[in-house]
Amino acid sequence: MVNKRMHRIASGLLYYILIAMALVLVGFPLLWMALSSLKPSVELFKVPPKMIPQDPTLLWYMNAFSNSLVVRYFINSLIAASLTMAIDVVFSCLGAYSLARFRYRGRHLIMVSVLSAYCIPPIMLMIPLYRIISGMGLNSTYAGVVIGHMTITLPFCVWLLIPFFKKIPREMEEAALVDGASNLKIFLLIMLPLCAPGILSTGIMAFILSWNEYLLSSVLVSSDKMKTLTVGLANYISSTEIDWGTIMALGTATTIPIIILFSAIQKYFVEGLTAGAVKG
Repeated sequence: MVNKRMHRIASGLLYYILIAMALVLVGFPLLWMALSSLKPSVELFKVPPKMIPQDPTLLWYMNAFSNSLVVRYFINSLIAASLTMAIDVVFSCLGAYSLARFRYRGRHLIMVSVLSAYCIPPIMLMIPLYRIISGMGLNSTYAGVVIGHMTITLPFCVWLLIPFFKKIPREMEEAALVDGASNLKIFLLIMLPLCAPGILSTGIMAFILSWNEYLLSSVLVSSDKMKTLTVGLANYISSTEIDWGTIMALGTATTIPIIILFSAIQKYFVEGLTAGAVKG
């Protein structure tokens, strides 16, 4: 009995130690970035470095946001991420419901293709995607950026939503069909509300992936006014100088919307991720 109790205590202690280590590994760089954005230039390069700013200042934020292009970068990122999220949610819901509920020839091939599309590294899509977008005349446009982001996010969203639709009992659909409901009504009035946590989680992930995307955006956008925030940050890095203060300030400002988003809907996000993990 004593051995079992000691084993349980040791397991719990190890569990919390691992969680603490993970939090430190993930949180420390973000904390360092946020605190560095408040340091004057003298403290940024001080040796040995100090964690807490001795003379905190908002100079780097004022320098960054006094540039009208930076505000434009934020707007571009917000528009591109929001459009990508909205389109992904619509098409991934339709695609995932079809793959999870209907039986037709080529269904398994489509599922494998969706997974394979998500597994392809974005850098391999860079040149063909650029030629397609350029051929359509969509370079440096919101449509071009959204299409580029969807090549990464849409397969992931479809694959993530399939388990949510699969876990809903078929008896509910059969009962609705007996009552005279069409497939469209079943999808809109039964399936979507029951899968709401999963759809919300998928939308959040699509928004974050689009908001943080750099590689494809840097290729598909050449106009300064259409650059996203991640691409615009590269303007502060040159062969002769790196504006670390402004980069830290913009990096912190880039992270804040994601933190606010998670804080506002954390409950539904966790519920959505765990709901698809259990087969009903």
